[in-house]
Formats: sequence, structure tokens, C-alpha cells
Amino acid sequence: MIRRPFAATWAALLLAATPASGVAQRGAPGGQVSVPSPPPENGSPGATIGGLRRYGQTLTRARRFEEAIRAYQRLLALAPGDAEALGRLGQLEAWLGHYDEAIVHYREALAGRPADPALQSDLADTLAWAKRLDEAERLYDEVLARRPDYHEALKGLARVRLLRGDAAGAAPVLERALRRYPRDVDLYRDQARLLSQQGELDGALAAIRVALRIAPGDLEARRLLAETQERRRDWPAAIEAWSDVTRLDPESASAHVALGRAYLAQGRLAAAREHAVLAQRMSPSDEGARQLETALDREGALSPLRGTAQWAELLVHAALLPLLLLVSKRVRHSLRRRPLEHLLAVWLVPVAIVLNLATFLLAPVLARWTDPRIFEAGTEVLIIAGLAVTLLAVLRHEPNLPEFAGQVVLAIGAHPDDIELGCAGFILKLKASGARVHGLTLTRGERGTDRPEARPEEGARAARFLGLDGLTVLDLPDAGLQGRIGEVKAAIEARVKELRPSIVLTHSDGDVHGDHRAVHTATREAARGVPTVLCYEDVSTTEHFQPNLFVDISHYLDDHLRACALHATQAHRTYMKPDVIKGRAAHRGLQGGAQYALAYRSLVLVR
Repeated sequence: MIRRPFAATWAALLLAATPASGVAQRGAPGGQVSVPSPPPENGSPGATIGGLRRYGQTLTRARRFEEAIRAYQRLLALAPGDAEALGRLGQLEAWLGHYDEAIVHYREALAGRPADPALQSDLADTLAWAKRLDEAERLYDEVLARRPDYHEALKGLARVRLLRGDAAGAAPVLERALRRYPRDVDLYRDQARLLSQQGELDGALAAIRVALRIAPGDLEARRLLAETQERRRDWPAAIEAWSDVTRLDPESASAHVALGRAYLAQGRLAAAREHAVLAQRMSPSDEGARQLETALDREGALSPLRGTAQWAELLVHAALLPLLLLVSKRVRHSLRRRPLEHLLAVWLVPVAIVLNLATFLLAPVLARWTDPRIFEAGTEVLIIAGLAVTLLAVLRHEPNLPEFAGQVVLAIGAHPDDIELGCAGFILKLKASGARVHGLTLTRGERGTDRPEARPEEGARAARFLGLDGLTVLDLPDAGLQGRIGEVKAAIEARVKELRPSIVLTHSDGDVHGDHRAVHTATREAARGVPTVLCYEDVSTTEHFQPNLFVDISHYLDDHLRACALHATQAHRTYMKPDVIKGRAAHRGLQGGAQYALAYRSLVLVR
């Protein structure tokens, strides 16, 4: 038997939280109940056993326990030894905390029904509340020896073993009970306590969440959730959980104290003080509320200086937030293209982080002159300021086309490298301008290499590098699309219907490759409702391709080349040489009035 050193703490928590149970009803009743007039006194013609039994049950539902006890005592005067009445009396005395009296009544009831599992389980429950744990465990074992799956005995045995600190003994009982009774909230709460006792806080959270799915308003499960989040030091989650508890039980001083502690841990002093005041108002002698007030006073003494630094940090964060959101999608490519900004990001910010760590480690020395936390906040401001300088410099040099913001683009290629060769620089520019870009590759390009399995993965890597929002690769036959134009058209139509693009990029009809011409033909019909359809230049495009649109990719040429180079299985081909790709871009740039450009022929163009 394994015993934990903090088993006593768990026992106290469980004993405090566990509701009493009874013969027919495990928890104390609640709610408004209309109570009829009492039956005539014993000896009168109208006094009947049935009438007294119904009257006692009604008083119990109305939570008038003392009167209910007197009603059952009158019943026993008319029917001595009535096992049901004795069990009810035991139940009521247990709810009132009169455990010795309850135990006597249950034993008398069992004298008449010695093998009644419900009475035995109720007696064992009462023995557990009276902290007579060995007797309770023996009684549960007796019940389970006759009825191995008896619900309340399984639940009670697991709980008693938890109270005794016997986690190894409680675990298999709980597992067995949960397999048999998977909708019992009490079992999940006990499982959460067991797992928390063993330090498995994530498992405890999972058990509590199951309990709350079954019974969303269960107050005890809400408390367990809050306590577990507090132990995990997940303060936002703890605040949310304790707030739920205070809504369900607004008069609980301990819940307000716990919520105040969570707010204090987050530095939210005003909210913490509000709940400390509420707790003291509810329970002026509450030690936890007094301790919380003391901690708040101590924290408040440092708040002016700390508040100044926190406000400075907050203002910097607020100023940088929209900038960071704007740059986050492009920063990888942009920094790589800007050596100075790359230097700032790679060196300045890490140095500032090292300074921040040094401040933490040298806190005892720095404390002689200043509050170390203020210096830490200052270094954090330097970190953010360094990022701001870097990102602002990137934005200053980064061209974009505002008209593409929010556009949806579908780039179509017959083979895994077609989109990159014809559109990579344009796609990078579209992404930098805020467009969503999806790719559709019709074949896996299996005939273009002796390693066909590698080509789809190369396409996927290129898609990730370009930042595509999605890439679909179909398995139509390579070099066989001319005979499958109907299927190609259907595939493109499906993507157009799903994405509703405003721009489609596809192959040109002036191309010697049959697959490219087939994709062009299919796109003309499938994308007939798309506002803008552009045909890109590929390596097999002929001199008949007459572009009427040039896209400046001068700032994106390096990444255009890198995207093409990711198709390593095609590196031996002349048209994949960086100098060849760069030369073509320079030629088109000369035609379009830029340093480097990609050429397109518009089928449909809406500007």
C-alpha cells in the first residue's frame, strides 16, 4: 500500500467537499417544496405508516431535516424495526453531521436486511465521513464480494482509498468503476483528485473536463478545475475557472480569496483587491482574506515604479502590434533579402535577450541601486525596439500592390515545377501584398525523373517556401493530359468553385508541351467566370507567346531562384540553371521597364 505524505490534506479536502448520501438519494435534496399539514398524532384514527412515510419524504425534499427525523421516529413508534425508516433516519442524521447516531440507525436497519447493498454502502459512507476508514473499506469490500459491479460501493471504496493516501489501490477501482459507469461525475472528480495527487495535472484536467461535459453546472468540479489550474500556474485559466465558481456560489469567501490570489499573480492588483474586500465582507475572520490583503499592501508599495515600466512596455507593444501583424507573413523572405536588417534581427535582439537574462541573474547586486524588475522591463523595451527598427526597415524597402490585398489567387501547373518557374516571384509579391494564394498541380511529374516519389515532396517544400495557403496535387498521368482534358477541366472547376478566386494563373496555349496546352484549354472553360486569367511563360513556351503584362520581381528574384532550386530532381536540366532563369527574367524586365520581371498574357483582365 502506497501512502503519500500529503494524504491528510487530501482527506481534509475530500471530507469537506463530499456530500452526504442516503438510501434512495445519495446527495442532500434542494429546491422549494410545498409541505402538507402534518399527519394526526399517533393513536389517532388518521395516523398511518404510509402517511408518515410520505410526510417524512416531503420534509426531506424541503430540507427540513429535523422535522423529517421526528416524522420517521413517529413512524418507527408505529412500526418498530422498519428498515426503510431506519435507513432514512441514518441518512438524515448523517446529513446533519450526527455520524454516531446515523451509524446506530444503519446497523439497526441492517439487522432486518443484513445483505442489503444500499444500506451497507450508506453505512460505509457514514463511517468514512466519521473518519473510520478501515471499517468503511471492509464494508465496501463485503458489498463488492457479493456484487462486484455495485455502483456506490465501487465509488465509495475508491474514495476511501484516496482518503487513506492509497493511490495504487484507488486507481484500479476507479478504472473499473468508470468502465462500468462512464457517466458518473463523482468518479471523474475522484479520478482528477487521484491524478492531481500523483502530480499528473494534465490528466487531472482531462478528467475534470469530462465531468463538466456531463454536468456543466457541477460546483465541485468547477472548484477542482480552478484548483488544478492554480497548481499548474496557468493564471488566466485559473482566473476563468475561479470566476465560474464565484458565479455559481457568489457567497463563497474562499472562492473570492482564490480568485484574488490568481489576479495578484498576474499583477492585476485592482481586481485582486476587489475580491479581497468581498471575501472580508462575507467572512470578516477569514484568514485567507487577511493574508491576501497583506500581500496586496506589500505589492502596492512597489506599484508606482513598476507601473511606470509596465506602462512603457504596454505602449511599445500597442504601437508595434499592428506592425508585427503586418510583417509576420513576410518577414522570413524580407530579412533574407536585406543583409542589414538580417544582422539587426540575428544579433541585436539576441544581445538584448542576454542582457535581460544577466539582469535577472545579477538581481541581488542591482537591487542595491534600483529595482531589478525595472531594468528587466527596460531591456524588454530594447528587444521590441530592435525588432521595430528591423521590421520598419523591411517595410520601407518592400514593394507591395495594395490592389492585391484580400484577393484569392489560384495558380495552376501541369507538373510540380511549373508554378515555380512561371510564377514564384509573382506569388511572393502577391503574398507580400496580402493575397491568399493556392496551388493546383495536375500530375505528379513521374515521367520527368528516375525518382518519381520525390517530385510531390519537392512541390510541397516549394509551396511552404512560397507561403502558399494550400497546394493540391492530383494524380493524372504525366504527358497524358491531352487525352484527359475533361478530367482536367473538372478538377479546375472544382477548385474554382471551392476557392472563388479573383485571379487564375495558368499555362499558355503557345507552348510545345502537350500537357501545358491541355491545361490552358481546360482553364479557358473552367475559369470562364473568373475576373482575371493570366497565362504565364514556361520553359517550353514558343516565340508565339506575346506578353501584354509584366510583373516586376526585382526584389523577389533571389527567392524566385530558390523556389525553382527546390526541385532538385530537375537540377540537371538546362532551363533550371539559375543563370538561365535569371537571364529570362532580365530580358522580360527590359521589355517591361524593370530590372527583373515575369511575363504574362491575359485571357481576361479586370483592373
